[in-house]
Amino acid sequence: MDSCPQDPEPSLCTQIVSNPDISGIGVRVAIYAQTIISMSIASFLPYHEEAFRDTSRSSYIVSTSLMIASLIELKTHGLSLFDALIVTMLTTIMTAFVTANIAYSRTLGLSINISSFLFTTFWVYWGLQVWNDPKTFGIPEGEENCNASIDTVFVVFGQNVSVTNSGLRGFAMFIFAIGSISALAALWQCIKWTFLYAIGGAEKAKRAAAEEYVRKLRGQRNRSGTSVQHMSFFGGAAGMIYMIITTEQIVRRNQDVSTQVNDWSYSQTLAMIMLGQQLMDCCTYIRQEVEYKKKERARANGDV
Repeated sequence: MDSCPQDPEPSLCTQIVSNPDISGIGVRVAIYAQTIISMSIASFLPYHEEAFRDTSRSSYIVSTSLMIASLIELKTHGLSLFDALIVTMLTTIMTAFVTANIAYSRTLGLSINISSFLFTTFWVYWGLQVWNDPKTFGIPEGEENCNASIDTVFVVFGQNVSVTNSGLRGFAMFIFAIGSISALAALWQCIKWTFLYAIGGAEKAKRAAAEEYVRKLRGQRNRSGTSVQHMSFFGGAAGMIYMIITTEQIVRRNQDVSTQVNDWSYSQTLAMIMLGQQLMDCCTYIRQEVEYKKKERARANGDV
């Protein structure tokens, strides 16, 4: 019989606790890498519609899944404010590039718009949950004299800021409230695409949307007299880099979790497997682009 005393469970009331399945180093690295890969492949292959659509949809799905998993953990076993802040940062990082190219993504069909709607809805709900009253977020009901959430450090432009700072909370609530408008816009896009699919079929609807988008770009180019691209190459990169740096600063400056987040877990292994799948998909996109360009050169030379 094992007589060794078990380690006491960390208290969400008095300790800043991290769940490695949510905020672990493996999850963070995988999300950073996936975001950079998605941004790079879509920017280097700007006319590969499938690459942009699939990587964007994947970012939405992974981000939404992370928020759903966090909500389940919050309602069942409890979740610290630290983990909640990391989830908010990671999900925003993942969709920075897609958000910067939202006008283009809305022309790519129903599936990506459904993914956008689900993500935006959960993102707004999650953000409002976290920032409505951060000093009590994650604190078990009935507990008194709890300081875990109050002691949690947030970082803004390299400076430590208390989560109870009224200016920080007000700004966060404003951003997520504005996000609700984006959620309604995404819902409208879903309704519109469903109607277009029903009356004309998917291919016809996508072709018409692409032609309309090209006409808008031509109109903008004629009005401005300058070249207008259909998407923003590496759009949102500056914000993404800032949020990655800030996320790691939050991890390092909350001393209680600096070792917890380095513990390996099963979910982190899954995150790495998903990263490997995305790398293989990107290799496929590059191969398709190379083969397409070879055929175009052969056609131009009269070999076909």
